[in-house]
Amino acid sequence: MKNKAYLILFFVLISVNFYAQTKMLTGNKHLIILDIPKNWIQVQTDEIPFLIKPYEKEVSDNTYMYVYGLDYESSPDLNLWIQGNNEGLKNQIPDVKISDFEINFDNLKSDSFLTGRYRAVKYIYPDSKEEVLLVIETKTTIVTAVLSAKDHDEFTKYLNSFKELVNSVKINKANVTFK
Repeated sequence: MKNKAYLILFFVLISVNFYAQTKMLTGNKHLIILDIPKNWIQVQTDEIPFLIKPYEKEVSDNTYMYVYGLDYESSPDLNLWIQGNNEGLKNQIPDVKISDFEINFDNLKSDSFLTGRYRAVKYIYPDSKEEVLLVIETKTTIVTAVLSAKDHDEFTKYLNSFKELVNSVKINKANVTFK
Protein backbone atom coordinates (compact mmCIF):
# COMPACT_ATOMS: atom_id res chain seq x y z
CA MET A 1 0.00 0.00 0.00
CA LYS A 2 2.86 2.37 0.89
CA ASN A 3 4.58 1.72 -2.46
CA LYS A 4 1.33 2.42 -4.31
CA ALA A 5 1.02 5.81 -2.54
CA TYR A 6 4.61 6.70 -3.52
CA LEU A 7 3.93 5.68 -7.12
CA ILE A 8 0.82 7.86 -7.27
CA LEU A 9 2.70 10.80 -5.72
CA PHE A 10 5.51 10.35 -8.25
CA PHE A 11 3.10 10.53 -11.21
CA VAL A 12 1.30 13.55 -9.73
CA LEU A 13 4.61 15.40 -9.32
CA ILE A 14 5.70 14.50 -12.84
CA SER A 15 2.36 15.68 -14.25
CA VAL A 16 2.43 18.98 -12.34
CA ASN A 17 6.00 19.70 -13.42
CA PHE A 18 5.23 18.85 -17.04
CA TYR A 19 2.20 21.09 -17.33
CA ALA A 20 3.11 23.92 -14.95
CA GLN A 21 6.66 24.39 -16.30
CA THR A 22 7.96 25.08 -12.81
CA LYS A 23 11.62 26.06 -12.68
CA MET A 24 14.11 26.37 -9.85
CA LEU A 25 16.95 28.92 -9.98
CA THR A 26 19.72 28.69 -7.41
CA GLY A 27 22.54 30.84 -6.16
CA ASN A 28 24.83 30.45 -3.17
CA LYS A 29 22.35 32.23 -0.88
CA HIS A 30 19.00 31.99 -2.65
CA LEU A 31 16.50 29.62 -4.22
CA ILE A 32 13.93 31.01 -6.66
CA ILE A 33 10.97 28.90 -7.75
CA LEU A 34 8.77 30.18 -10.57
CA ASP A 35 6.41 29.10 -13.31
CA ILE A 36 6.99 29.90 -16.96
CA PRO A 37 3.90 31.72 -18.27
CA LYS A 38 1.64 30.09 -20.84
CA ASN A 39 2.94 30.35 -24.42
CA TRP A 40 6.51 31.12 -23.33
CA ILE A 41 9.51 28.81 -23.61
CA GLN A 42 12.95 28.73 -22.05
CA VAL A 43 15.83 29.33 -24.44
CA GLN A 44 19.48 28.49 -23.93
CA THR A 45 21.94 31.34 -23.60
CA ASP A 46 25.41 31.70 -22.14
CA GLU A 47 24.77 35.18 -20.69
CA ILE A 48 21.61 34.58 -18.62
CA PRO A 49 20.84 31.22 -16.95
CA PHE A 50 17.04 31.69 -17.16
CA LEU A 51 15.75 33.42 -20.30
CA ILE A 52 12.29 32.89 -21.81
CA LYS A 53 10.72 34.06 -25.05
CA PRO A 54 7.17 34.01 -26.41
CA TYR A 55 6.40 30.81 -28.28
CA GLU A 56 5.16 32.62 -31.38
CA LYS A 57 6.34 33.13 -34.92
CA GLU A 58 8.26 36.26 -35.83
CA VAL A 59 9.06 37.50 -32.33
CA SER A 60 11.88 40.00 -32.14
CA ASP A 61 15.17 39.06 -30.47
CA ASN A 62 14.53 42.13 -28.27
CA THR A 63 11.44 40.50 -26.74
CA TYR A 64 12.16 38.26 -23.76
CA MET A 65 11.91 37.92 -19.98
CA TYR A 66 14.40 36.73 -17.40
CA VAL A 67 14.83 36.34 -13.65
CA TYR A 68 18.23 36.53 -11.98
CA GLY A 69 19.57 36.56 -8.42
CA LEU A 70 22.70 38.41 -7.26
CA ASP A 71 24.06 37.40 -3.84
CA TYR A 72 25.90 39.83 -1.54
CA GLU A 73 27.98 39.48 1.62
CA SER A 74 26.03 42.21 3.41
CA SER A 75 22.38 43.29 3.18
CA PRO A 76 21.81 44.89 -0.22
CA ASP A 77 19.80 48.09 -0.70
CA LEU A 78 17.50 48.07 -3.71
CA ASN A 79 17.48 51.87 -4.08
CA LEU A 80 21.28 52.05 -4.20
CA TRP A 81 21.34 49.09 -6.60
CA ILE A 82 18.82 50.79 -8.92
CA GLN A 83 20.69 54.10 -8.70
CA GLY A 84 23.95 52.41 -9.73
CA ASN A 85 22.25 50.48 -12.52
CA ASN A 86 20.55 53.63 -13.87
CA GLU A 87 23.76 55.67 -13.76
CA GLY A 88 25.68 52.95 -15.57
CA LEU A 89 22.98 52.71 -18.24
CA LYS A 90 22.85 56.50 -18.68
CA ASN A 91 26.63 56.53 -19.18
CA GLN A 92 26.32 53.89 -21.91
CA ILE A 93 23.13 55.22 -23.54
CA PRO A 94 22.64 58.92 -22.68
CA ASP A 95 19.29 59.17 -24.51
CA VAL A 96 17.59 56.35 -22.57
CA LYS A 97 14.42 57.49 -20.77
CA ILE A 98 14.16 56.19 -17.19
CA SER A 99 11.06 56.36 -14.99
CA ASP A 100 9.48 54.55 -12.07
CA PHE A 101 6.87 51.98 -13.09
CA GLU A 102 3.91 51.38 -10.80
CA ILE A 103 3.19 47.68 -10.40
CA ASN A 104 2.11 45.66 -7.35
CA PHE A 105 2.67 42.07 -6.33
CA ASP A 106 1.05 40.42 -3.29
CA ASN A 107 3.56 37.55 -3.20
CA LEU A 108 6.57 39.78 -2.43
CA LYS A 109 5.68 40.55 1.19
CA SER A 110 8.15 40.58 4.04
CA ASP A 111 8.99 37.19 5.54
CA SER A 112 12.03 35.51 7.07
CA PHE A 113 14.06 36.21 3.89
CA LEU A 114 12.27 38.88 1.82
CA THR A 115 12.35 42.43 3.15
CA GLY A 116 9.06 43.25 1.43
CA ARG A 117 10.79 45.97 -0.59
CA TYR A 118 10.62 45.91 -4.38
CA ARG A 119 10.58 48.57 -7.07
CA ALA A 120 10.04 48.64 -10.81
CA VAL A 121 11.82 50.92 -13.28
CA LYS A 122 10.87 51.41 -16.92
CA TYR A 123 13.39 52.11 -19.66
CA ILE A 124 12.63 53.42 -23.15
CA TYR A 125 15.62 53.23 -25.47
CA PRO A 126 16.32 55.47 -28.49
CA ASP A 127 15.45 52.55 -30.84
CA SER A 128 11.94 52.30 -29.22
CA LYS A 129 12.80 49.19 -27.20
CA GLU A 130 10.96 49.16 -23.84
CA GLU A 131 11.88 47.33 -20.64
CA VAL A 132 10.61 47.03 -17.13
CA LEU A 133 13.13 46.00 -14.48
CA LEU A 134 11.67 44.75 -11.20
CA VAL A 135 14.18 44.74 -8.35
CA ILE A 136 13.31 42.62 -5.30
CA GLU A 137 15.30 43.03 -2.09
CA THR A 138 16.03 40.12 0.25
CA LYS A 139 18.34 39.93 3.24
CA THR A 140 21.27 38.71 1.12
CA THR A 141 20.19 38.86 -2.51
CA ILE A 142 18.90 41.26 -5.13
CA VAL A 143 16.52 39.43 -7.45
CA THR A 144 15.73 41.03 -10.78
CA ALA A 145 12.92 40.23 -13.18
CA VAL A 146 12.92 41.86 -16.60
CA LEU A 147 10.46 42.19 -19.45
CA SER A 148 12.11 43.50 -22.59
CA ALA A 149 10.16 44.23 -25.78
CA LYS A 150 11.08 45.62 -29.18
CA ASP A 151 8.52 48.45 -28.91
CA HIS A 152 5.55 49.81 -26.96
CA ASP A 153 3.02 47.51 -28.67
CA GLU A 154 4.91 44.34 -27.76
CA PHE A 155 5.59 45.69 -24.26
CA THR A 156 1.86 46.19 -23.72
CA LYS A 157 1.06 42.80 -25.29
CA TYR A 158 3.41 40.89 -22.95
CA LEU A 159 3.01 42.89 -19.71
CA ASN A 160 0.39 40.42 -18.40
CA SER A 161 2.84 37.56 -19.01
CA PHE A 162 5.40 39.46 -16.92
CA LYS A 163 2.85 39.84 -14.13
CA GLU A 164 2.05 36.12 -14.38
CA LEU A 165 5.75 35.27 -14.12
CA VAL A 166 6.40 37.50 -11.10
CA ASN A 167 3.20 36.42 -9.34
CA SER A 168 4.50 32.84 -9.47
CA VAL A 169 7.89 33.72 -7.94
CA LYS A 170 8.81 32.27 -4.54
CA ILE A 171 12.17 33.33 -3.11
CA ASN A 172 13.79 31.44 -0.27
CA LYS A 173 17.04 31.58 1.65
CA ALA A 174 19.45 28.83 0.73
CA ASN A 175 22.92 27.69 1.52
CA VAL A 176 23.87 26.11 -1.77
CA THR A 177 27.33 24.72 -2.31
CA PHE A 178 28.61 23.65 -5.68
CA LYS A 179 31.06 20.76 -5.92
